[in-house]
Amino acid sequence: MKSKIAEIEKDIVTEDATATKLSVASNTPTPDADQEELPLDDLTGSEMDEDIIPKQKLIINNKTALKELYKEIKLDVPWIETQAVTLEEPTQIKDVNNDMERELAFYKQALQSTATARSLCQSLSVPFSRPSDYFAEMVKSDELMSRVRQRLLDEDAQIKASEQARKQRESKKFGKKVQFEKLQERQKKKSEELEKIKTMKKKRKGIEDTAIDDDFEIALEEAAREDRPVKRQKIGKSTKRSRKDAKFGFGGKKKYAKSNTAQSTADISDFNPRAMKGGWGVKKKPKNYRLGKTRRQAMKSRKRG
Repeated sequence: MKSKIAEIEKDIVTEDATATKLSVASNTPTPDADQEELPLDDLTGSEMDEDIIPKQKLIINNKTALKELYKEIKLDVPWIETQAVTLEEPTQIKDVNNDMERELAFYKQALQSTATARSLCQSLSVPFSRPSDYFAEMVKSDELMSRVRQRLLDEDAQIKASEQARKQRESKKFGKKVQFEKLQERQKKKSEELEKIKTMKKKRKGIEDTAIDDDFEIALEEAAREDRPVKRQKIGKSTKRSRKDAKFGFGGKKKYAKSNTAQSTADISDFNPRAMKGGWGVKKKPKNYRLGKTRRQAMKSRKRG
C-alpha cells in the first residue's frame, strides 16, 4: 500500500515538473527568423544601439540596510498573533542536490519547530489538542462507510468459514488415517501371533509323545486366552430380565396353568366353613321404599318443633 502511494506521488511530481518546463519554454522569447544575429565585434560605433547591447544585472545584498528596514516595518505583537517559529541554529545541508539528505533536513527542522511551538502554547495556556467530544465532518457519507464496513465484515466471515471448513477436512483426513493405521497394527499383530503359533507347532511336530503334545496344545490355548481381553462376568440377572420374568413368567407351557390338579384338589388347608354360612351368591341390599305423604309431613313437623 505504501509503495503504491509513493508511486502515485512520484507521478504527480513528474507531471508538475513537466508542466513547469513547458511554461518556462513558452515564456522564453525566440529570435525571429527574419532577424540575423550579428557579433558585436562586427558592428561599428554608429551602428551600435543601446537596446541590443546586453547589460549585466547588478546584484546588491546590503544586509545592514535590510536589517534596519526590517526593524522599521516590524510590528511589536505577541507571538500568538503570528505563531512564527525560527530556529536559533541554521539548517546545514552538505549536498543540496541530494534529495534524501535535503528532505531529512527539512523534516528535522519541522520537528524541532513543532516542539518549540508546543512549549510556547503550553506556557501561554493556549489549547492546541482536539477536544474529546469533537467530531469532524467526514468526506465520505455514513451510508458509504456502513457499506464498506459491511463488506469488510462479510469478507472476514467468509475467510473464517473457509478456514473452519479446511480444518474440518484436515481433521477428517487425520481421523481416517489414524483409524487405518490402527487396523493395520491389529492385523499385523494378529498375523505375527499366528506365525508364532505355527512355528512352535512345527518345532514340536517331531515329538511322538502324545501327552506332551496335548500339554503343548493346552498351553497354547491358555496363552491365547490370556491375550484376549477379559470380559466382566455379570452377577445375577439384569434389571430388564427381572422385569420380563415378572411380567411374562419363566417360559414353558402356559396353557391350563390355572387348572386344578390332584394335589390341589386334595388340599383343603385354606377351607373356611364360616364363609359358607352366609349362603351362595351376592347379598342384596334392602330396597329403600319412599314414605307416604302423611308420614313425610309428620316427620317435617317434628323436625320443626
